[in-house]
Amino acid sequence: MSAMIWLHEDALRSDHPVFKAAGEGAEAIFIWDDAYFQREGYSLKRLVFIYELLADLNITCLQGETEQLLESYADGRSLFIPQTPNPLFKNIIDNLQKKHNVTTVPDIPLVIVPDDVDLRRFFRFWNKAKKSALSPSTGPLL
Repeated sequence: MSAMIWLHEDALRSDHPVFKAAGEGAEAIFIWDDAYFQREGYSLKRLVFIYELLADLNITCLQGETEQLLESYADGRSLFIPQTPNPLFKNIIDNLQKKHNVTTVPDIPLVIVPDDVDLRRFFRFWNKAKKSALSPSTGPLL
């Protein structure tokens, strides 16, 4: 039985590391949860943006309540889920881990911010981060 990837809105791209972690043949799904979108106050523009991203990806789209669909659709498969700062998604992931084999996969950061960077002013941060953020050859700021 192949693995399953829950591709949520924080990772809607085909080169996310979750695809490599899940391996070839893993089925990627996205859940269009109207209640979640309404609760979050998503505008029509944001919904269209998500829809357009989904149209460019070769994944299964399901409609309904996220946690319920994940529970039923997983059907004993290993789940691979991109890490997210979203508290609701984190809660869903915690609940899924109680019943399923779940692996969360971190994204490749645009920049890694050292502890000593002054974040009170964007300009000071950007002076440190811009070289690594805009140059693919240098990689993340270390």
